[in-house]
Amino acid sequence: MNGDYIFYGVSNPLAIAIIVLVIVAIIVGIWSMILRIQIFSRYRRNNRIDVGHGLTAQQVARQMLDNLGYHDVQVVRASYFWFWFFQNWGNRYSPRRNKILLYGNILNSSTVTAIALATQKVGLVMQHRAGEPKMVFRARWEFWTRMAPNLFIPIITIGLVIDLVVNGGDIADGAFGIVTLVFVGIAILYTLIAMGALYMVIPTERRAGQLALEKIQQYNLVPSEFIPNIQEMFATYVKAFIADFVLAIVNLLIDILWLVAKLSNRR
Repeated sequence: MNGDYIFYGVSNPLAIAIIVLVIVAIIVGIWSMILRIQIFSRYRRNNRIDVGHGLTAQQVARQMLDNLGYHDVQVVRASYFWFWFFQNWGNRYSPRRNKILLYGNILNSSTVTAIALATQKVGLVMQHRAGEPKMVFRARWEFWTRMAPNLFIPIITIGLVIDLVVNGGDIADGAFGIVTLVFVGIAILYTLIAMGALYMVIPTERRAGQLALEKIQQYNLVPSEFIPNIQEMFATYVKAFIADFVLAIVNLLIDILWLVAKLSNRR
């Protein structure tokens, strides 16, 4: 059966699956876009508000860490390499490197956005040092989580290449050999684990904001009139990670569409 038939025969289960996935991807994508617009608006508004106490985000984070006794955790500038290649790896806490990394425009700024972001990362340090299970799990899977679901297709492609080299499979004809099917299973298993770890980022980010706010008030790191703005930014950061998770789902759905279409060519 010609693979193109699936786009015309709606009664075909594969055609129905593709149509459903396309609709879901569009809906999820629109929702993510709306979230992104809201997030950008709040970032921009609060980034124009200077806290005015003379301390930069780096200094506030350093003071909070010292008060907590985490003198070994460094607050340093993030390389712009991460901005161009792995944007979400820029402003972050790296458990492996024991550092809080912030872009220069955040590190040396005293705006609400900058200080909220820096102190929120301290909240992640607090969870990691306390051994909170969700944060420990997140730290262990951080690298692979960041790569999901971008490795879904590459993993399957490895199987296709092995089939082509070892078994003489013809990718042009849509041939899926045993090796490819094994790698499809590996890709699905990895993606499910990585997506679970990616979802775990959301509660740890929310918890980080709560812990940071407690310490900001306890150590009087920010004038009281800016506390509502700080709270708003913490909530915004959580929304940002929700948007990232939603985008990851969209990317995964697109990959699934590719796989379903590929499988349909065998019929």
